[in-house]
Amino acid sequence: MEGTLDLALLALPYDLAGVERMVLFRDRFRLAVHAGSKLVDPARYRPDRLADGSVLLLREGHCLREHAIDACRIRDTEKMSTFSASSLLTLIEMVDADLGVTFLPEMAEGSAMLQNTQVRTYAIGDNNYRSIGLIWRRGSPRRKEFRMLGEFLAEHHGPGA
Repeated sequence: MEGTLDLALLALPYDLAGVERMVLFRDRFRLAVHAGSKLVDPARYRPDRLADGSVLLLREGHCLREHAIDACRIRDTEKMSTFSASSLLTLIEMVDADLGVTFLPEMAEGSAMLQNTQVRTYAIGDNNYRSIGLIWRRGSPRRKEFRMLGEFLAEHHGPGA
């Protein structure tokens, strides 16, 4: 809002006043589990089948934590581990050590963070997602350009695009 950024690519929802938003695409969450883990059967996954304390998340206040809880419908706080990670890389390392399971955004698939780990991800449904979008200051004279960029990104965002 101070004019230091013209445009931002964000995971939504993100509470910010005085901006215009353009939703680009859905970023589905995937169940992330250590290969061979006994903590969950990915083929029979349901939130209520998760063991108490088995869900690893980022620390309190991180937006990815809130997005995962909401999108993946983790209503029972007993399912959440008392341990939390300060970064996505630490979270993946915790899953790789089979300390629990987590939910990773689809855009993390194929990333360097998952290389050389025993972490496997599994689809958990089409309704477990966050939206990815652009935001810019309301009234920006570059609104038309930002929309053009958004349309391009929406068209070319994922595998096979």
